[in-house]
Order: sequence, then structure tokens, then C-alpha cells
Amino acid sequence: MKLLSLQPCSFLSVGKIRRNWGAVSDCVVPNSIQLLLLCARGCNADRDRVRELAREVADWDALASAAEYHGLTGLLRSLLEESCPDLVAQDVTSLLRKDYRDSAARNLILTSQVFSLIDLFQAEGIDVMPLKGPVLAERLYPDPVLRPFSDLDLLVRKRDVARASSILAQQGYALSPHLARLSLHTLLHLNCALLFRHGRGAHVDLQWEVGPSDYPFSFDTEILWRSSSKTRIDGREVACLSPESLLLYLCVHGTKHMWSRLLWLGDVARLVRTPLNWPEVLALAAEAKCSRPLLLGLLLAHELLEAPVPEEVLQLARSTQAVQSRATQASLRLQCVQPAEPQSWEFTIFNARMAERSWDKLRHYASMLKAPTEWELETLPLPERFFFLYYPLRLARIARKYGSRLTQRLIHK
Repeated sequence: MKLLSLQPCSFLSVGKIRRNWGAVSDCVVPNSIQLLLLCARGCNADRDRVRELAREVADWDALASAAEYHGLTGLLRSLLEESCPDLVAQDVTSLLRKDYRDSAARNLILTSQVFSLIDLFQAEGIDVMPLKGPVLAERLYPDPVLRPFSDLDLLVRKRDVARASSILAQQGYALSPHLARLSLHTLLHLNCALLFRHGRGAHVDLQWEVGPSDYPFSFDTEILWRSSSKTRIDGREVACLSPESLLLYLCVHGTKHMWSRLLWLGDVARLVRTPLNWPEVLALAAEAKCSRPLLLGLLLAHELLEAPVPEEVLQLARSTQAVQSRATQASLRLQCVQPAEPQSWEFTIFNARMAERSWDKLRHYASMLKAPTEWELETLPLPERFFFLYYPLRLARIARKYGSRLTQRLIHK
């Protein structure tokens, strides 16, 4: 599959990318991307190497833009100020410092916000567990400000979604109008999470499943609840995923989004450098039927960020063709100097090709025909009793969107 805005071998190889990755090993990665890989790696970088790479950066604006896309602005600022502040243009330095200050203020507000919501949920007897966000920043980063987050991911059980939604509404959170008009039964059926917006605070992504029902690697979240643990944030004890279940969750999340951001891979690399019970990691993945996403995340974290993954796990990943192929694809995209957000059909094809069973592949491919989508709900707000009309509309949209492209290809063959 040809990726959009991706030109073969226009990026270099770090040398850590193994030869069995095919075309990836024959390329070289630009200095700016190597700097971002050092940022995401999560261990002490050689200052002389950083200076060497910084001297040869041709476009600092492009580097800053790529760092922002990948969520690495704070880490890039820290790396450059420690190793070569004299080599960075003043306007870029000012931009990176401003982003750091903004991130610090935002993280502080969101951390206070998550404490408040946890208290409200627990007062109503609702089990709640923060995913990523302030918990991840506190656990994996020496300076939590270096791990940016812009919303709060809260896991609740499906039976508690109605009460949790009511609490959020009382605190000034609201669904988008095109979702607010629908019944809770319909909302639970359409997706695995609800995004609540607040005029003055952070958005809250209320989740009860890992992914939609047609996602190949959606699994029973009781696996996560069963393996939960506790951590401390600003002196307060908060429920969180155990290191082993967190690793599984991060790998499933990254795979769902094609590993399109280095920050997500950096989270995995940092977690792998902490003590882990590897037999438990593999057992959780097998129980959840998510071994392939786990192996993919670990292989990428090892090859690109030198994460110390056990050799037997790496051998298993490299011997799984679907994992190896998707790792090559994701690696090439991550090394693109001008990153581009994948399109929806790219996500679908990527994850379908990762599925182990043919039935899961077919179901996920069929999800491209699923209706209504967010866009359709927003632009054509039909009453729920007429939802069946979204399906022919969806087919018409797909035919119009891709039919002309297919015709042009056939004509030019």
C-alpha cells in the first residue's frame, strides 16, 4: 500500500533498523528525525551526538513543526538546551520555551481537574481509572511537563456510563449537539467512548471499551480492572493500570492509530525500561487476543528507540509476518520529515491486516461501510427511527469519493 505524502527512501536509516526490514534498511534518516528519535527514546543522550546532529539541521521550523505533531516539543527543548543551546535559532528557542510554559500550565490545570472528577465519581460509587494523561506523565517522565496531554481519558464500566455522564453534565461538560440529541442506548451502540467538552476546562474522553466492537483488538476491559494498581500523583493515591496491563493498553492504542506519533512509542520505550513481569505481559496479551499489537509496539520501540525488549519477544515479533510488515510501514511513516495524519481508510487497512482471523479482517473492512459516522450525524441529523437511511447515504458517499479515483487509475493503465 502506498502511503500518502510518503516518498520511498527520502528518509535515512538510523542503523538500528534491522536488515530484515527490507527497504527501510537501505535508507538514511535526516538529522532532524534522528533528533526526534533521541527525544522519544527516554534515556540519556550523547551530548556530542546531539550537537553533531543539530549542526546539520537544515530547517529548524520544519523540525519544530514535526516535534509539535509528534508531541515532543518539551523533550526537544530539554535536549537542545542541555546539549547545544548556542546552535538553535533564537526564535525557535523562544517557541520551544513558550510551549513548555503552556504545557506546564495546562498539565497543572488538568491534573487538578482529574482529581476533582475522581472525587465526584467515587462519591457516587462509580469506579473510575485515569488512562494516560497525568498518570502516565507522572509514572514515566522525570518532569511530567515533558509528557503533554490535552484531554482526560477516564475508564468507567459500561453500566456506569449514564451516571458518569450525568455528573459531567452537572459540572458543565457537554456532548457535541449532534450527539447530545441521541439516546444513551444509541450512543453506547455507536461507539466505545464519549467526548465531553467544557468551555473553560479540558475535554473528557469517557471510555468503557478499548475500541469499537468491529475493531480487531477490542477486548473485555475487566482484564484492565482486574490488573489495576495504585500510584501517587502530587502526593495523592490514584487508581491506575498495572505496568503490565498499561503496556498492553498502550500497544493496542498505538496500533489502532497506526503508531503515527513518536510520543506514543516513547511511552512504550520508557515503560519497557521499568521493571516488568514479562510472562504476565504475554499472558495478558494472549487472554485479550492482542498479541500482535503488543509485539508490534515492542518491535518498533526496540528498533527505533532501543527499548530493552527481551530477545525471545523480539524473535516472536520478527517471525510474525503481519507484525514485521506493519512495523516497516509504521517505521517509514515515523521517519517522514513532514508528517501527515493518516486517513480513515489507512487506519482500517492497517488494523485489518494485523488481525489474526479472517472473520475479524472482514468485519473490520466492513466497518468502512458502517453508518452513521460522526460527519453524517453532524451534517445530516436524522431522527433515530430513520437511521437506516444513513447506510445508502454512506454507500453513495464512498462511491463518489473513491469511484472517480478508481476510474482514473483504470483509464491510465
